Amino acid sequence: MFKNLTYKKKNQLLLVAILVVAYLIYVLAISKTIAAFHDYKNLQKNVELVKNAPVMANQLEKELLQIDSRIGNNNMEGLQTEQALLELLSNYCKSNKAILREFPASTNFAQGDLLIETNKFVVEGNFSTLLKLVYLLEQKNKLGKVASVRYQYKKDVITRNMALTATVYLQNIKKQDQALIVN
Repeated sequence: MFKNLTYKKKNQLLLVAILVVAYLIYVLAISKTIAAFHDYKNLQKNVELVKNAPVMANQLEKELLQIDSRIGNNNMEGLQTEQALLELLSNYCKSNKAILREFPASTNFAQGDLLIETNKFVVEGNFSTLLKLVYLLEQKNKLGKVASVRYQYKKDVITRNMALTATVYLQNIKKQDQALIVN
């Protein structure tokens, strides 16, 4: 059968046979080896993650404890927080010639197992006095987080003079007790 073929035809058939054999070798052996190598690399990464899992779990536990301590470090009841804030504002206004214009009751908002308590108050005075008050609330007496401050320069209806006021929103985040959750 191959005796009647020319060398050129024999070489072409040999080349085709080599290509078919190379394809079969790749499909049957090499591709599976490459896939096994990639699986090995992925498993090595997973082994590294598993080795570091206890360390990462401890680190996450510490971060969770820090977050819980930040949330729970001001565990005063709502009325005690309001009372402490009112006392602080009264003393500050008295000593710095500022006027406490509004101090409405705090508002509470439940989100998940957290209770967000917001105290809003309005203080009138000059800019440096109001700025020092905000600094005092943020940095020194941490009765909550200063969520927002709105400065307004408007005409006072009673005295008919222009007055600068600061509306301050002070928030506290507390964990709700399971007994307090009522749907």
